[in-house]
Amino acid sequence: MRNYGQFCPIARGSGILAERWTPIIMRNLLLGCRSFNEIAAGAPGLSRALLTRRLHELAGAGLVVVTPKPDGRGSRYEPSRAGRDLWPVLQELGAWAEQWMEVTAEEADPDVVLWSWCQVYLRRDRLPERRVVVRFELPDDGRMRKLWLLIERREGEICSFDPGFGEDLVVRVRDVLAFARWHLGLLDWAAALRGGAIEVDGPREVSRALPTWNDAPRTNALKRAEHQRTPGTRPPALPGGLGGHDGGFGGRDGGFGGRDGGFGGRDGGFGGRDGGFGGRDGFGGHDGGERRGAVLGEGCRLVTPEDPDYDTARAVWNGAIDHRPRYLARCRSVADVVAALRFGREQHLPVSVRGGGHGVAGTAVRDGGLVVDLDPMRMVQVDPAQRTATAQAGVRWGQLDACTQSLGLATTGGIVSHTGIAGLTLGGGMGWLMRRHGLTVDNLLAAEVVTAGGDLVVASQHEHPDLFWGLRGGGAGLGVVTSFTYRLHPAGPEVLAGPVLWALDDAPEVLRAYRELVAAAPDELSTIVTLRRVPDLPHLPRELHGRAVCQIGMLALAEPDAAQRLLAPLRGLGRPLLDLVKRRPYVDLQSMNDATVPAGWHYYWKSTGLCELSDAAIDTIVDHAGRAGSVLSYAILFQLGGAVARQDPGATAYSRRDVPFELNVNGVWLPHEPAGARETEWARQFVGALSPYHAGVYLNFLDRDDFRDGRASSAFEATAYRRLAELRGRYDPDGLFAEAARSVA
Repeated sequence: MRNYGQFCPIARGSGILAERWTPIIMRNLLLGCRSFNEIAAGAPGLSRALLTRRLHELAGAGLVVVTPKPDGRGSRYEPSRAGRDLWPVLQELGAWAEQWMEVTAEEADPDVVLWSWCQVYLRRDRLPERRVVVRFELPDDGRMRKLWLLIERREGEICSFDPGFGEDLVVRVRDVLAFARWHLGLLDWAAALRGGAIEVDGPREVSRALPTWNDAPRTNALKRAEHQRTPGTRPPALPGGLGGHDGGFGGRDGGFGGRDGGFGGRDGGFGGRDGGFGGRDGFGGHDGGERRGAVLGEGCRLVTPEDPDYDTARAVWNGAIDHRPRYLARCRSVADVVAALRFGREQHLPVSVRGGGHGVAGTAVRDGGLVVDLDPMRMVQVDPAQRTATAQAGVRWGQLDACTQSLGLATTGGIVSHTGIAGLTLGGGMGWLMRRHGLTVDNLLAAEVVTAGGDLVVASQHEHPDLFWGLRGGGAGLGVVTSFTYRLHPAGPEVLAGPVLWALDDAPEVLRAYRELVAAAPDELSTIVTLRRVPDLPHLPRELHGRAVCQIGMLALAEPDAAQRLLAPLRGLGRPLLDLVKRRPYVDLQSMNDATVPAGWHYYWKSTGLCELSDAAIDTIVDHAGRAGSVLSYAILFQLGGAVARQDPGATAYSRRDVPFELNVNGVWLPHEPAGARETEWARQFVGALSPYHAGVYLNFLDRDDFRDGRASSAFEATAYRRLAELRGRYDPDGLFAEAARSVA
């Protein structure tokens, strides 16, 4: 075989991958496992002795790099360049297996059952209008582990911690095999209840409705009937979902081994360690139920107030927004966008555009107008050779990060994984990587745009460069961007990062020392300061819950030893209450704040750039941070500089390159709490007190009143502001996007 392998690349490759456990080990490594225990946890049934031997063989073959841990206790394992290049091979292997090999109940882990139920098979047309929380108790080594299914606005989300809304139902899975057999359509739910395999406590109406929310039993039973075939014949093509040809377990674009998403699919993988099993904005979007309403062209569904899912379709991240558009055009392609804009022109409707729907001001959804809804457009393509990624405008950062991190690459993109890429990019795009690699707009290579006239153009440095300038930080009103192409950089899959917490009483001393340290910090060091009360999250010590703190999140983009040295001075400031800095997957860092800013809570933002972080400014910030009435409200301070400041201010519409800090004050309260007026006034007074240090505003941090009172114009230098106005006049002479433009001008 060795001699034959000299002439046959398949034979040479099989020398590495032929052993059963090797692809599984490589899969775990490519998904971010770095310690021996993490790799072992993802390979149940593999003995530690055999895992040790296989890792040694993979290191010898050049697929894995083994280095000592900084503390000297054990080793770190990372895929080499050759190992990372195996990712598409493993994805194709997974797609082939799903097409040709049966999934058995014995292989179906209860976590995967819940994940696929929620993300692939959830019957949104059968979900209740009100919020429902179901606690699942799953056996795990003699104890019962808990997961929660949160149903809200006809969407489902699996949470690894109590979402805090009270539980409507408790499901105890006594027999995981029976639970899997029900999911696969091999056992009736009623039979599982009668046999004691599953126990349900709660109101009768919810108990009876629960199994009807899962379409997997019916779908899997139908597939078995359809795919009875003679061995050796090709099965019929399957639709998206379990067994789809291009998606593996979870459909065309995501799921277990899927071509475009890997393990866990489109919007963020099979759960960050701190954040649950995938975001609210995962598979399916808002169109998971029955298709109703008019259709524009071949695939663009037009949702109106008469449709039963209208309230779900118009909902945005900020629950305080209650705008009622006349139409929402659910676009799935560029042709759909063209058709939607034609409809808007013909009906003389004001047009707004929604990507991820995460803008706090809610300008993506306007009263009485047409919303060009790009949420269903979620394709991502990564070119590892060119280090670029092209993503459609409905993609969230969690999805994009999951796709690029499988190859050890990333681009600057926010600090919350369920933020949409479109709005964040068009407004500038701050994020953890910005000091090293620039803002998101500094990494934008091209954008596909449908103009107000219905023309499809590509904007880049070489094509329509004036439009390209405006898209990089100019916000809305220049057209509908249907896809973005980004430059990628080596980053992760693991980084040294995390927060350190001090008592808020110590914040003046800590922030003064912090100011001096970051003034001389290299680009590889990034920080974000948050002043708030410690949230009630399971990974934070219970004794700190509710305590007012100063938190400095930090990231060092360097080799492990150098990264430790970079962060040591910051970590050594004062008397920390808690230090959570460690090597962690980059995708975990990106999703670390997700649980504190869920969709549906009410938010009001007020922000300001700061020309300096003087002693007086620090004292003002700390004083006002302590006055927040809601335990959910907070202030967050972004350190800029580095690569952000070195860009030519005239090269992009984002022109405030010399601003060293950006402060965003977030008033937050729950929908049922009468706290909106109080928290709004707190945020306004907070920022008002900082007027002596004001240095413009960041477009993506502006709330609705900022657009009404003209404050939004300070997001641009004067020349950039005038140039944007002229550009909108040329690309939208009839004012189709005039309402959207007013959310910037």
